[in-house]
Amino acid sequence: MTKPNCHDAMLLMLHEIRTKIPFNLPQTTICGGDCRGCSKKMLELLDTEVSYWESLVEQQQPTLADLKNLQQLAQRTFKILHRNKLV
Repeated sequence: MTKPNCHDAMLLMLHEIRTKIPFNLPQTTICGGDCRGCSKKMLELLDTEVSYWESLVEQQQPTLADLKNLQQLAQRTFKILHRNKLV
């Protein structure tokens, strides 16, 4: 099995992020109760970045640095959501 190129890896990562991160949580759920890190801001930031790459991935070849940056942002967002018991 061969490793995917950066384009295919980005498509896989975008799909995985969209399926594992709950972007459609209601505002009352996101900001209800104790907050350890701002889930709302992180979700908005990640959604913007994912949307950017979804619209651009066919026109511009992502680099390994692009993949790493998106991965780190998704991991930080997931950790904050997990800490706030939203995933």
